[in-house]
Amino acid sequence: MPVSSGIKTSPDEYCRLCGHACLARRARGETGRCGAGRLVGFSTALLHHGEEPPLSGDGSRNGGSGTIFFTRCVLRCVFCQNWQISQRSGPATEADSSVSIRAAGPQPVSGRDVSVEELADIMLELEARGAFNINLVSPTPYAAQIALALNRAKKEGLALPVVYNTGGYDSLTALSLMDGLVDIYLPDAKIAPPEGLGEGEPDSRSARLLGAGDYPWVNRRALVEMRRQVGPLTLDGQGLARRGFLVRHLVLPDNLARTSLMLPWLSDTFGPTVHLSLMAQYHPTHLVTENPDEFRSFPGLSRPLSLREYEQAVDLALDWGLNNSFIQELSAGRNYLPDFRRPRVFN
Repeated sequence: MPVSSGIKTSPDEYCRLCGHACLARRARGETGRCGAGRLVGFSTALLHHGEEPPLSGDGSRNGGSGTIFFTRCVLRCVFCQNWQISQRSGPATEADSSVSIRAAGPQPVSGRDVSVEELADIMLELEARGAFNINLVSPTPYAAQIALALNRAKKEGLALPVVYNTGGYDSLTALSLMDGLVDIYLPDAKIAPPEGLGEGEPDSRSARLLGAGDYPWVNRRALVEMRRQVGPLTLDGQGLARRGFLVRHLVLPDNLARTSLMLPWLSDTFGPTVHLSLMAQYHPTHLVTENPDEFRSFPGLSRPLSLREYEQAVDLALDWGLNNSFIQELSAGRNYLPDFRRPRVFN
């Protein structure tokens, strides 16, 4: 794909980058269902030390995961921890347009829109600061622009592994753009379909909690394609990921994510050696805390995950042979809660 300022948001110019396939003509100035248009919604970039050890390192070396947080999102998770930039990111602001992350200072919560060229420069600067990888958080709305930026950055010397860190509602169209450019896929597997739900039938829980009733089916197709592209996770001699597939699953209270069904499916589909990040960091936030009366039918959302619930999930993972699993402490729910209003997003 040649580097060009004439951005196409999907091969046929009608946006099909996520499961919604809203067909917005973004190259002509229309915005998609997610609010994304021609430019890239950028919030902040930093060296992140709170990702899984193969991405952030074990603390023995300077550096971290070179994380780029994008604004806007194709999902509407009612408990989103990044809601300040994913759910409430309006149009571009009059923010400092400098591409220097070191000099720019705190950005407005809504972020700002940047060009493909600026995004490539941000990637290169993260590499210069000692990043272990380029970690693209919530990239789906900008897959086409990211592909152009990666081509540009690679031509200018970018040599780091590229991590596609996604909520997992990516279309095969978006993933085809990433094929050959992404080294490591880091997708969420948020909610499994209930037993007895027919292939393609909408799931009411996914619709209510994620804003996408077809999430389980889009997610499963995406995970299979990601694994096909990059294979199993491989590490270098220092324990850092160089290539492969690492899937995340956030355990929700009251088995709301259907963890009891998700983990067996992951083991059956990818084999028990698949690398899994079993996340304990659920913390009530966003709409769950703003409008609690709306979620009375999901009482578990109003509280953190209990130790017993998480231990049951860990036991299930081991029962299904998922021994390559990263386990969290329950304190992660507090320690990794971001605040994009602060100069330092994470404490």
